Amino acid sequence: MYKKANEKALIKSSIVFGLVGIFVLLFSCKKELPPINNKKVVFPTRTLFNANIINRDSGRISMNVRSPLIEEFTTVDSPYTIFRKGVDLDFYQKGSLKPGYFQADWARLSDATGIYEGRGNVIIVNEKGDSLKSEQLFWNKKNKTVYTSKEVYLISSEGDSLTAKNGLQATDDLETYTLFNNQGFKYVDDNQKF
Repeated sequence: MYKKANEKALIKSSIVFGLVGIFVLLFSCKKELPPINNKKVVFPTRTLFNANIINRDSGRISMNVRSPLIEEFTTVDSPYTIFRKGVDLDFYQKGSLKPGYFQADWARLSDATGIYEGRGNVIIVNEKGDSLKSEQLFWNKKNKTVYTSKEVYLISSEGDSLTAKNGLQATDDLETYTLFNNQGFKYVDDNQKF
């Protein structure tokens, strides 16, 4: 009987030591948990592929937008639209038959402010054929102005060119502008007097 009691005590102590050993192994090695990412992920509310959108105002075409990918984010505090794969935009002024043109490799439109931001090979051409080229340009659609602090090239329809090393501020029809740190070339006739 003494032998049976010793065996039971030995089994109980083995089980207790086994459980304590497992407990020590599980909880003695403190594993660092990865930090919780509190960054909010925003998904587009609407995605358009190979889009061609025509806006009309009082029966006339006011804008024609073409882009391989348009993503609209309307459920955020300041809604915006992203053109990740570029945008081509024709804009029509009242009384003009020929449209103006805006092109960029990447663009963003803020719905609240009406400001377009274009990056990469940005080109604006007005109805007269004057063009503006830069790597980054902002277009305020409401105020009808364009501006940038990047290098800008202005080329008139006659071939005259101006370069602004530190950007410009201009009306979107390129009629009036202010260039910062500029230089340029003007073509003149042989018979023209100064």
